[in-house]
Amino acid sequence: MSTNLEIFNAYNTALAAGDFPAVFATMDDAVIWHQPGRHSTSGIHRGKEALGAHLASFAEKTNGTFKVLTNWVSDNQDLIAANVTFVGKRTDGKELNMNGIDLFRIEDGKIKEVWLFSEDQAAEDTFWG
Repeated sequence: MSTNLEIFNAYNTALAAGDFPAVFATMDDAVIWHQPGRHSTSGIHRGKEALGAHLASFAEKTNGTFKVLTNWVSDNQDLIAANVTFVGKRTDGKELNMNGIDLFRIEDGKIKEVWLFSEDQAAEDTFWG
């Protein structure tokens, strides 16, 4: 059985490579994703299908330029905290370059739940519209 840090690292490597089948292989079928803010993609997304559509909307709104870069990771039992920088550029030229924390709950070898925290939620809300 993989450790939670190994599961996160598999997720992170797949995300950086744009390999979404491998991203979703690290997740529970009933994964819960908490997207903060008051913008077009905010809310709780439940299950792989809903999360897939949610993540695809980031690529769509940024013409594929949206990326999440991991700066550091820390694990504490069933939780993994990742300090990230997320970047993207809309077709109108507006850019997003922001730090945040992504918190993962991993149990039984799968990512069960994810909470996202942004450095400047108001600016992120404005970017996503």
